[in-house]
Amino acid sequence: MGTVTLAQPATAAPSTPVVAALCAAEILGLAGFSIVPALLPQFIEAWSLTNTQAGWLAGIVSAGYMLAVIPLVGLTDRRPARHIYLASSGLSALSCFGMALCDSLLPALGFRALAGIAIAGMYMPGLRALTHGVRGATRARIAAWYTSSFTIGASLSFLFGRVGTLLGWRSAFVIAGILGVAGLLIAWAALPRGGSGDEEESQPLLDFRPVLANRDVLALMVGYAAAIWGCVGLRQWIVVFLTFCAGDQAADPAQAWIILVVGAVINFLGVPAGLIGNELSIRYGLRTIATLVFVLSAFAGGLFGFTPMLPYIAVLGVSVVAGFIVQGNFSNLTSGVLAVAVPRYLGATIGLYSCIGFGASFLGTLLFGVTLDQFGGTSQLAAWAVSFGTCGLACLAGAAATILLPRNIWQR
Repeated sequence: MGTVTLAQPATAAPSTPVVAALCAAEILGLAGFSIVPALLPQFIEAWSLTNTQAGWLAGIVSAGYMLAVIPLVGLTDRRPARHIYLASSGLSALSCFGMALCDSLLPALGFRALAGIAIAGMYMPGLRALTHGVRGATRARIAAWYTSSFTIGASLSFLFGRVGTLLGWRSAFVIAGILGVAGLLIAWAALPRGGSGDEEESQPLLDFRPVLANRDVLALMVGYAAAIWGCVGLRQWIVVFLTFCAGDQAADPAQAWIILVVGAVINFLGVPAGLIGNELSIRYGLRTIATLVFVLSAFAGGLFGFTPMLPYIAVLGVSVVAGFIVQGNFSNLTSGVLAVAVPRYLGATIGLYSCIGFGASFLGTLLFGVTLDQFGGTSQLAAWAVSFGTCGLACLAGAAATILLPRNIWQR
């Protein structure tokens, strides 16, 4: 009996089943990604963490990603992206099983950093494998769906917090590891086989001078960092924030479930927000749409810390609206950098782009926690207002970067 595989030559545009399969593999591989922010109040209480230490725990995944993404993605200029993705997918599952064994902050930081390294070898190498040989709006749309799948995976991972409240957080990480193994098997069947780079003209692995000489790429990198920094409050700290807003109601199991669902919805809204932002950018130009989204995000996200003055039900509604707005620039910026990068430097370009973006995620999450500690802790409205204000300032920096784009990419 013959075997059937979804894989196809890397030189051909991937079929819809291949794109869908790899998106599914990505979602499964991210099962453990958001468990820590979903259960952050539980970790703070169990391990007696300060908000700064909680910021380290929530953000260390991004730090691991930041350190590993450049060499791993740069290797796609020389080696098949498929090999890098599969090895990293196995590492991701291993990090989940390791996290389930942790009893204190220090080993947990190590395994969460390992998870970030694994994601660095999965996310952008997977994107490059899918978009190799594809150009124009088709590549932009494939990239939008793939990057949106990252958001879906992060959102569903948030719901594993419910497993943590019912069976314990260790069980949540064990299940996440099992799902990661399933994602590895799907990726093995679906990923295009063959090289993704140009072995005849491979570039020095850490030579970013040609990348930084591209003004379009440089502006989009700053914009991507600002987009990620601008939403860390709503994506990483939302459970702690809503627990503060709920007050005594937070002890009610039903209310705790509502808080987790709202956190998952906020993360999931990155999918429609990213796809809509990408389509609007294709129609009206990336510079125009990205700048508009950044300005709206500066108001929606930057002022969100004042919402505890509203009725609790209104806070839940506003958090969902703000979460949609601040994630509108994820897909269009990534699609844009694929469009303007010089093909021979594509691996180095998306490696540096992703490194800077996730570096901003780490620093933004950590700064948020430090700011909370410096202004009185999670029980103080002023602390939340200033912390979310740092996210608003990041969005204003993103608006300045996209305004400076030399051309309005995709404008018809």
